[in-house]
Amino acid sequence: MNYESETKEKILSATIDIVGVKGEATIREITEKAGVNVASINYYFGNKNNLLKEVENYYAEKLFKSSYDILRDDNLDLEDKLFKWSINLVEYMFKYPALIAIIVKLTNDDKNYNPVIIKKIYLNDEIQKIIKDIIKKITNIEDSKVLNFKYMQLFSGILGTVINHIVIDMYGDKKSILNMDDPEELRQYIKLLIASILK
Repeated sequence: MNYESETKEKILSATIDIVGVKGEATIREITEKAGVNVASINYYFGNKNNLLKEVENYYAEKLFKSSYDILRDDNLDLEDKLFKWSINLVEYMFKYPALIAIIVKLTNDDKNYNPVIIKKIYLNDEIQKIIKDIIKKITNIEDSKVLNFKYMQLFSGILGTVINHIVIDMYGDKKSILNMDDPEELRQYIKLLIASILK
């Protein structure tokens, strides 16, 4: 990695870390955490909203690549692809919870902004086709509407874990139904989710 790309990644990582904790970040906080000056932020991004868009785009690309690599891995059987793809998606959203805060801020500031992560992951035709093809091969379902529903079920079941965690964390005084700190419990949930979709 060269100096320029390393500096840019430091700024991106610092921003997402701060936003993840606070839901917002000042330029000063970003520069201090990244160990760069304000001129670096202006040089690479122009302004703060552009920086937030870059942060979202950067992590959307990383998630897309890891998702695509799993789904295209010929060493995995079909069910393992669904399982690893699902686990990867959940773990990614928990590793980078700031993505949700960034998307909310950007769409509030600019009603015409279309979040990259939604286009790259949920609405990505290629990923949808691969997943629906996997479900079709396992279940022998031919009906495209049913395959669409099953894709939506799978994605909703994954996203639901994140929403449940956020809601409990922000508003609840009870323990979450799914303990996200227990990797075995998460694996059990994902296996059950996939099994219900493959019926």
